[in-house]
Amino acid sequence: MIEIIDLKRVSVFKNLTNDELDNIKILVTEKTFAKGTILFKEGMRGGVMYIVKKGEIEIFKKGKASEISLAKLGPGSFVGEMSLIDAEPRSASARISADALLLLITKSSFQEILTKNAEAGNKILLAFIKMLNSRLRNTNKKIQTPV
Repeated sequence: MIEIIDLKRVSVFKNLTNDELDNIKILVTEKTFAKGTILFKEGMRGGVMYIVKKGEIEIFKKGKASEISLAKLGPGSFVGEMSLIDAEPRSASARISADALLLLITKSSFQEILTKNAEAGNKILLAFIKMLNSRLRNTNKKIQTPV
């Protein structure tokens, strides 16, 4: 069963009130995944955001000779948020690296949040924007070369 505390552990929901979270939790599903399960592959169409309640997700890309691990996400982390916003293919692959209990938000559930509770939706969208800005800045720092 999904509790408000499960959502409060996730950065994009931290600024929401308990009433807003109460309305959102009914749109979230919970599912278990075994270690080794592929959640999605790079290039696939999305439509689901995954939140780690327990366990771990590894994000990776296929290199020419091997896989490149990009991140390991533990409890409170999430992946797939971009697929709630656009219809572009997944930019990397995701695999369960330790048995996991995940919370799932589908694109249609997210649209329902935005239309039925605009204030909560705006808070979530602002949190997405801040997080994406941070990721972009960190990526830019990694690839910047001296001029």
